[in-house]
Amino acid sequence: MTDVQEELLSHEVSASHIKSAAHLMRIFLIWVLFACFYDISIYHFNADQFSHYLNLCFLGISCVAVIGWSLITYLLFSRNTHVFNLDILCQLLCLIIGCALGIGIFIINHSSVMVNEPLNYINLTVLPGLTLSIVHILGITYLTQRFRYFLFIFIPSVISIFFWQLLFPQNIPTLYNLIINIWFTVIFVSAVIAHQHRKQLELLKFKSDHLSEQSEIHQEKAYFLQSKLQEEINKSQEIKQQLQLNNQLLEQKVKERTYDIKQINDRLENHQANLTLAHETAGISSWLWNIDKRTISFSHSRTETSDRQFTTHASIFDVLIHPDDLENYRQLMRRHLRGFTERFEATYRIHRLGEWFWIQDIGKVVARHPATNKPLRMVGIHRDIHKEKKDQEQLKLAASVFDQVAEGVFILDNNLCYLDVNPFFEKLIGFKKEQLIGQHIFDITVNDQREIHQTHSQLTQQLILTGEYDAEIQEEFLSGRKLTLWIHINSITDDKNKVINYVGILTDLTDRIKQEQRLSYLENYDLLTDLPNRFYFNLQLHHYVTNNAQSLKHFAVIRINIDRFRSFNEFLSNHAGDELLKQVSQRLRQCCANALLISYLNNDDFAIIYNLNHNNTSIHQHTQNILNTFRQPFVIDGQEQIISISIGVAVYPEHGRQIDSLNSHAELALCEAKRLGGNTIHYYANKSAQLLNKGINLERDLRNAIRNNEFEVYYQPKLCLQTRRIYGFEALVRWNHPELGLIAPDMFIPLAEESSLITDIGQFVLFETCKQIKSWQNMGFDNLRVSVNIVAQQIHRGQLLDDIDQALARYRMSGDMLELELTESSLLDKSEHVMQLLRQIKERHISISLDDFGTGYSSLAYLTNYPIDTLKIDRAFISKIGQEKDEAIVNAIIAMGKAMGMTLIAEGVETRQQVEFLENQGCFILQGFYYAKPLNANDSTLFLSQYKF
Repeated sequence: MTDVQEELLSHEVSASHIKSAAHLMRIFLIWVLFACFYDISIYHFNADQFSHYLNLCFLGISCVAVIGWSLITYLLFSRNTHVFNLDILCQLLCLIIGCALGIGIFIINHSSVMVNEPLNYINLTVLPGLTLSIVHILGITYLTQRFRYFLFIFIPSVISIFFWQLLFPQNIPTLYNLIINIWFTVIFVSAVIAHQHRKQLELLKFKSDHLSEQSEIHQEKAYFLQSKLQEEINKSQEIKQQLQLNNQLLEQKVKERTYDIKQINDRLENHQANLTLAHETAGISSWLWNIDKRTISFSHSRTETSDRQFTTHASIFDVLIHPDDLENYRQLMRRHLRGFTERFEATYRIHRLGEWFWIQDIGKVVARHPATNKPLRMVGIHRDIHKEKKDQEQLKLAASVFDQVAEGVFILDNNLCYLDVNPFFEKLIGFKKEQLIGQHIFDITVNDQREIHQTHSQLTQQLILTGEYDAEIQEEFLSGRKLTLWIHINSITDDKNKVINYVGILTDLTDRIKQEQRLSYLENYDLLTDLPNRFYFNLQLHHYVTNNAQSLKHFAVIRINIDRFRSFNEFLSNHAGDELLKQVSQRLRQCCANALLISYLNNDDFAIIYNLNHNNTSIHQHTQNILNTFRQPFVIDGQEQIISISIGVAVYPEHGRQIDSLNSHAELALCEAKRLGGNTIHYYANKSAQLLNKGINLERDLRNAIRNNEFEVYYQPKLCLQTRRIYGFEALVRWNHPELGLIAPDMFIPLAEESSLITDIGQFVLFETCKQIKSWQNMGFDNLRVSVNIVAQQIHRGQLLDDIDQALARYRMSGDMLELELTESSLLDKSEHVMQLLRQIKERHISISLDDFGTGYSSLAYLTNYPIDTLKIDRAFISKIGQEKDEAIVNAIIAMGKAMGMTLIAEGVETRQQVEFLENQGCFILQGFYYAKPLNANDSTLFLSQYKF
């Protein structure tokens, strides 16, 4: 359908073009007459002789133009003229005129050069060139709508010039030929472009006219629909008026009925008041069951009424009545509804206020169907007997518990003499109840030792003073039994708070303690080697890591593996392998007597924790001693065996602050030792370990660095993709060691935090950053924000706010360009203190950023409770962009930050893929090596001045 429409449209446009081109052709013919007259005049003005051929040629063109103008006019205004005939006439006229112009131009050129000597080349340009140019330009103006018209004039007229150039090349300068050729080429290109533009404009005009006609049709349809809508509105108004009239009549009838109902309601209220008074006096509540409508109405003693509607009878039973009482209730109710009993009476539990309550229920059917005798309504009353039932059950339960409980229960008088004991108490201590009644509590125990006598005295005094005793004791009874017991005694007082009795419970812990000791050993020790197992090792390692004692601030985790142990087992036997493990365990005990812990992990793996704080032997000497010890042969099944071991070492805190990282790094070192062939020692190879191996004392040099001002602040840029400008910087501290050069912060910051030097370093960074901010402000860089990292120690020491005020006052600046980056660990403790501090920081117009979100103990409470402005996405997630799960985490953090109105910054950006991903997700502030590494003050200023996206 669309193709047909396009074909019809094209045909209509073509016909329109022909007619329009014919109108323009008439104007063009008039201009051709003018051009011929101009050319003849100029020629005769400059030529010595007349050219009869030229006169005849231009006379012929004039005649053709006049005749053509007349024929076109006739065909345009004739009703029976076909468009095709008009098009053929226009093409014929253009071809005749083009040929005539070509002949005329050839005659002018020939006459000018051969016959008329005074004519120069300027006249040649004016006569033929200008004439053709006029005609061609007029053709571009009036004939390019039908491009073939223009071609029928242009090609014959231009061919004569090119033909003349070929016949008489010696008479025409090369420059003249070149100019003429370029000129007519430009005219031809212009004609092509003009034709394309005219074609597009005509097509668009026709389409516009067509759309205008369609619009008028749609407008007429809309007017018709509008009239229909108005008719419907008028009908709706009539209906509305009729409804208003009916409503007025209905309101009048409602008022009459309301008055009657009010009188009836007054009488009912009087009856209800009398009924309520009767219920309150009797302490009962009433109910009405409309069986036909399936509703129940409850009236309580406090004049409260509640209604419930149910779809079936079963739903009533299931909702209100306890499942255990439901069947008995149904039987009694069914007998009464069928008329077998005069009234219904039952005791059961109902669900009320989330609990089950006992009630006594009495009811009677008051209305039945006259034809089928089917019950329609039933009324009744119920009384709450829950307290009575509960008291009875408690008495039964207390008696049953006292006799059946698997604990020794006893009752004493106010003089601590036995009044009653349960059967388990008799069995526990080996005395009968008759032997105990009247005896003092300690008359049946052996108390000839001083410690036991003191324990008994302490128990008696505490009971008299506090009325309670709860402790673990060891007793030897006169019956010969020695027991470890947990004893709990409470006093019972009367209304005047006077002690009348004591109730006690004895729990036998003897077997339990033995089992716990056995289970503890099995859980924490290996049966073969009699060494602590992996569980106990990790438990103790966690204790050492979290211990705040100064004596455990520096220790080593040593992993030991027996080389080629599997081959040893295969060559000898599993029994020989077990014997080797025992001897290895024994040798480790002997050579590692100063170790904190020696543990057997599994298979052929052992681990040692060695304290490095107060030990004259270095970790290198200690591990070498272990290696040397194992050079001595082992005697297995009467044969000497040479066994070597591999040792891997990780040091706390240089190689990790958590048990996972320490174990992992120690195992990596062990794997490297195994890779080197075994029988060797390898230390976890990070930079801190290298410094340790070189004998560098980081803590001593770090203290000297603070005094000697060896620190320098570097600034890493943050760039905004939206504004295409530098958003700000992050201030990062660097240590220029006099011997080792520039030391990265991950090597000395952990030690600074442990040795309380981080506060001094943080103070230095804060003041240097404020100084640099002031310098940038003086240079005209005002729209920056520089962030400074703050650790938990700076917050909890209480000096941070004073340092900020001093820095701002010293450099006479506001806090608008300063931002503090906090880690999650700094927000864990002292939440009220931290909250107050952050509020005071915000009062100074300083922004707050949460750094490394999601890598530690992440909590959304930080984002909601604390006044955080900026959320930094950690480099650990950015580096894994391209992995689906990690991208999902980044998306979640960005979405959460946007939802909470926070500024989002991604750190550690190093690739173009990461930049494009973050930009697509809406995180526009980026920081990382992709843009720049951390720069010193001078380089960062130069970067700020020269950097452009």
